[in-house]
Amino acid sequence: MPPRRKAGFAAAAVVVAVLVVLCVGFAPSWLVGHAPGLGAADRLKAVNDVRATLLQALGGLLALAGVGLGAVLTSRQLLLNRESRSIDLFTKAIDQLGAEREPTRQGAVYALEQLAELDSRYRGHVHALLTSFICSRAPWVPGTTRREGGPAGDVAAAIAALGRGGMIEPGAASELERVDLRDADLTGLVIPRVCFAGANLEGAVLRNASLAGATLTGALLRDADLRGADLSAADLADADLTGVLADATTRWPDGFTPPGAQQLPRT
Repeated sequence: MPPRRKAGFAAAAVVVAVLVVLCVGFAPSWLVGHAPGLGAADRLKAVNDVRATLLQALGGLLALAGVGLGAVLTSRQLLLNRESRSIDLFTKAIDQLGAEREPTRQGAVYALEQLAELDSRYRGHVHALLTSFICSRAPWVPGTTRREGGPAGDVAAAIAALGRGGMIEPGAASELERVDLRDADLTGLVIPRVCFAGANLEGAVLRNASLAGATLTGALLRDADLRGADLSAADLADADLTGVLADATTRWPDGFTPPGAQQLPRT
């Protein structure tokens, strides 16, 4: 038992002992006093009655204190159990992110997202883990073969989890530099302060995505579908926008003219 808890129990025991002594020895006689007209027998009975009443009241107070202490201990135990479950879930999910089977890695992504929703203390850790996971599982290496159907399921799950935003703290940036998201379906993607610098988003579907504050310097966006996308405050320096699909709902930075964009009618 911790020293502070031992000291607390000792102090409580002393207080209880003092109260018992007062209720049994001093308080009854003092409260009855020397009331006129009381004989010795009546006075003794009155003292005993007061003593019984005080002991009953003390017993009730101790019972209430016991209930309160039990509630505190139960609450503390529940908190410790929750913390233990969170730690177990976190460590297990980290192990599963490195598993050989893709469904296991995908399940780990969902588990981490759930943990961030259940315990806000893990949000920053989960955010960092998922961005690192995407960068390590889908790095853009020039000359690599284009993966049919877009990114793998575990990478797509991590991108979707970031897009739901449950683990992203206000003001936090998502560092996704030089990732390979060719042909990815990123419809409606909303990731605050995302950095896709040097990333390959060729053929990606970014319809209605919010990339207003995104960093897309040097990104490859050839043939990407940007209809309805918000790029109004994005950094597009040196981005390759050849053949991107855009329409009247596409929002570009002020004064920016996308080179080689196909301007389609609004749909």
